[in-house]
Amino acid sequence: MRSEHNIQIVRERLVGWAPEIELCGLEHLDAARQAGHGAVLWIAHFAFNALAAKMAFARADFEVFHVSRPEHGFSKSRFGIRFLNPIRTGAELKYAAGRVVIDRANPAASMNEARRLLRQNRFVSITAGAWEGELLVSARIGQSAMELAGGAPRLAKVAGAQLLPVFVVRDDSSGKIRVSVERPIDLDSRRDKAEMIQGATQDFADRHLPYLKAYPHQWRDWEKLTAFDAR
Repeated sequence: MRSEHNIQIVRERLVGWAPEIELCGLEHLDAARQAGHGAVLWIAHFAFNALAAKMAFARADFEVFHVSRPEHGFSKSRFGIRFLNPIRTGAELKYAAGRVVIDRANPAASMNEARRLLRQNRFVSITAGAWEGELLVSARIGQSAMELAGGAPRLAKVAGAQLLPVFVVRDDSSGKIRVSVERPIDLDSRRDKAEMIQGATQDFADRHLPYLKAYPHQWRDWEKLTAFDAR
């Protein structure tokens, strides 16, 4: 499915790709925009999330800026970053409002830019994973544990924005891709920042379960699960 997703990106660049996409949870996006502080879209790491989600948001007239690593694309090599990855980022930027690239020499700069966008009532998307961020949080998922960077809940809290989980899955029989925006994760009921980030991450992990049961072959992080330690 990863290879299929790459083919979809190349097809979009060459001749266009027009999948059938259903956006669910539009009311959560509308409510966040009406609240006036934007939203952080925490996108689960499923096979078809990268391009289809951006298409769905653009079709619904939402400007979403995506936070990503410098290596985002097909390759992590110097050659690939310069010549191959623009194929992917170019396809995505047809539908995203912009890209916030993480500067590892000054990571605070990218977060400040994302916070500025949120304060302008814009939307910022972050793909869930453990590949970026100074704070990694372990959350229980089923009988195992997964690690996620805690930047999404921290950014949402600091900016006063809503944190909306997003799950993108494809129906195997019809080929329709469903982009589901779920209700906001609660960021206000915990006592301190560490507890807030841990609680938000656990909530996000819990919401994976119905999607993993229905679409287990589309999740890309099975190999990253570890044994859960109750301590």
